[in-house]
Amino acid sequence: MEILGEGPDVIGGMWVAQRVPDDEVAVSCNVPRIGKLNRKDKNNFLCSDNIEKVAKKYGLWDGKGDFLWWKAFNASYAEGKNHKEREWYIFNELAPSLNLDLNAEALPFSVKPEKKVDVRDVMALFRATYEGTVLDQIGNLKMVVNRKDKEGNPYKDTIICPNANPWMDGNERAMYNFLNPGTVTFYRGVAMSWCSYSFIMQCRDWLPDEVGGLCWFSVENPGQSPRIPIYAGATKMPAGFEICGHYRYNDNAVLWHYRKANKLAQVRWGRSKKMMMDNIMRYEDKAFEELPALEQKAVNLLNAGKKEEAQTLLNQYSADFAGATRQTWQEMEHKLWETFWTGF
Repeated sequence: MEILGEGPDVIGGMWVAQRVPDDEVAVSCNVPRIGKLNRKDKNNFLCSDNIEKVAKKYGLWDGKGDFLWWKAFNASYAEGKNHKEREWYIFNELAPSLNLDLNAEALPFSVKPEKKVDVRDVMALFRATYEGTVLDQIGNLKMVVNRKDKEGNPYKDTIICPNANPWMDGNERAMYNFLNPGTVTFYRGVAMSWCSYSFIMQCRDWLPDEVGGLCWFSVENPGQSPRIPIYAGATKMPAGFEICGHYRYNDNAVLWHYRKANKLAQVRWGRSKKMMMDNIMRYEDKAFEELPALEQKAVNLLNAGKKEEAQTLLNQYSADFAGATRQTWQEMEHKLWETFWTGF
């Protein structure tokens, strides 16, 4: 569903909704993605009645030919396309044989993945920074290092500079491009360091609602922070979730439990990436190993009419999981400080 205002002189709005086929994936990243409105197909399209009228009023459509929602209301964004890097990258990962063109005017509304997509595939997509792809921002930031082969003979190797990271700010990009124009091209990754929070939602109707709804919640950079499982049946959030840390530093806010280590790791991302990713995957593995037994226990309690006990069980697991990740990210922060002062 996509919603837009009706104009600067009107209190109101326009909206359109298109059903995603059961065996397909749609991606929408801050840009209108819906195209032709098929009002006759009410099973797959619903929309307000004022859309074309508003488009004509503001000169966004001349009334000729097919009306395309994204084209009428997206001319000032994404070079007049219905997509940018994120949509193209995710579709390309899920259905590479389509050979979708990043420079095309439009991408399909949805695609059918070439293999089934599970929740861990989605987690990996949320971490994407395009490293190693045609959109790699750090691929040109290289340096030469001295190495030795198996026989001990010295040789020179070219590697990506450890200082390079896919979340460099505009000043750093400008510096590299001043030294050598065209060195760095900014692409908006799926995972960004300015992200406040992200979540992946599982809705499993074969389980009781309290257990079937599972939110994999992460704060700060999706490419650096762990995902904490929180169930629909939870009645209490882990410590720190009730405190906002956006406007100033607050060591008790959940955001700062992870931000300090994440930002430090970016200083030498080439050498800290493995440590951080190993810990991300360690907790991801931990969750998927432990949750089946936890969920079965909660289901048994619910079936026995012990709803409060089930809620307590789910609350405690999320709290323990969050606490463990918080401790690990604090340990990584300390480790990074210890290594930086020696030159890392």
